[in-house]
Amino acid sequence: MKKYMNQWVLYGLKTIVVLIWLGCLWGQFIVVPVFSETLAGTYSTQAPLHWLYLILGELFLACVEIAFIGVWRLFSLSGSGTMFTAKTLPHVNLIIGCASAGTALTAIILVTFAVSAWNDATMQGMDYFSIAAVLGATLVAEIGFILLMIVMKGLLRAATDQSDELEQVI
Repeated sequence: MKKYMNQWVLYGLKTIVVLIWLGCLWGQFIVVPVFSETLAGTYSTQAPLHWLYLILGELFLACVEIAFIGVWRLFSLSGSGTMFTAKTLPHVNLIIGCASAGTALTAIILVTFAVSAWNDATMQGMDYFSIAAVLGATLVAEIGFILLMIVMKGLLRAATDQSDELEQVI
């Protein structure tokens, strides 16, 4: 089988995935708890939502980490030359599923924050709009990523079908 990916590129990509995964662990154990605690402590309307933000943030990062299992497997299949086979589609589905779950979690956080902080007298307008804008931009980026992955899945399926047809001819 022909190998489609340079091994050094794969090593570099796997290194980046490991670094991002370590960043997700750092986020789960330090950033998300500190951020949710700070938000709850700073703004009175957010205090009851401390645990909700904590749980949703942890679940979001877990979705990213689980998606990296599919990414890692795709890298391995690419390195072995079996990229254009039916074996790849479940891994792409895993990535799309995790991205969809993460997008749903972001949407829940955005709506919860927008509704709960709308009339918070302690929150300055700029704080409210900055946090809402960041969450909104994240939501749009996640939707874009899901749509891109769906297109890539269609291209992978087409390439897999063509590869299977060529193998039958040969």
